[in-house]
Amino acid sequence: MRVLLLGADGFVGHHVRARLAAETGLSVITAARRGDVHADVRLDLADGVVGVAHAVRDAVPDVVVNCAGAATGDIASLAAGNLIAVSNLVDALLTAGRSTRLVHLGSAAEYGRAEAGTSTREDAPERPVTAYGLAKLAATRLVRTAAGAGLDAVSLRVTTPIGPDAPAVGGAGRVVAQLRAGSIGVTTGPLDDVRDYVDVRDVADAVVAAALRPHGQAALPAVINVGSGVGTPTRTMVEALLALAGFTGGLRTDGGGAPRDAAVPWQQVDVAVARTTLGWAPSRPLHTSLRDLWESSAPLVPV
Repeated sequence: MRVLLLGADGFVGHHVRARLAAETGLSVITAARRGDVHADVRLDLADGVVGVAHAVRDAVPDVVVNCAGAATGDIASLAAGNLIAVSNLVDALLTAGRSTRLVHLGSAAEYGRAEAGTSTREDAPERPVTAYGLAKLAATRLVRTAAGAGLDAVSLRVTTPIGPDAPAVGGAGRVVAQLRAGSIGVTTGPLDDVRDYVDVRDVADAVVAAALRPHGQAALPAVINVGSGVGTPTRTMVEALLALAGFTGGLRTDGGGAPRDAAVPWQQVDVAVARTTLGWAPSRPLHTSLRDLWESSAPLVPV
């Protein structure tokens, strides 16, 4: 089986790549937008459908896993990195003339606000309140439309991935970067929100389960939640990370933070569909994710 992995240079893509490498009988072709990372193909999905179509044609994949996307930036950047990119991808796959499965990574931000104390299911109303959530929802709807046109496709709606090598643009990654820099105080944004933190390696397991699911089985639902199924206050996550690091300095929460965190104060999803259709369940507790994140960040310490 041949798998084309898009966004192999990203946080989630890196872990999906490692997880695919553990499977036997797979040939994995990696694609990344950046030229400073090792990948088989340099590809920007937003550049145009022709380039994407050529990459798909040359890779001859049985499965395409799309971990690429834009998480930050202005509206134009988010639209290009998510909506236009996915439009080019599904267009290339629909016109490729061969049967190819698409596993696309969406985001729980597509749901928007949810009632505190509830677990969001896949059939919940989709009312994103941020430009990021709107762009990701538009991409998911493109994938759903392509599935209706005959493409074997599924969108995995991922909550908040956390774990080793988390980037500094995320909440946990920002805290780690400050700790490793030897800061006497740590500054974050407000810590009042609740997030469904899922280990990035559990996400990779779900991606591989969807990618390698036998074709003879019933078609997958259009959208499948991938999360821990547990809502954790961000303050609890940050304080646990500080304790792991042995930090005894001060903590300030007036440092801004990501607007989409404040816009969606509660996040927790129902993962029953993933359990029944993929045979997948999250297996790594938050403490393990934070411990491995802290240990993986050791190279950040100046020598």
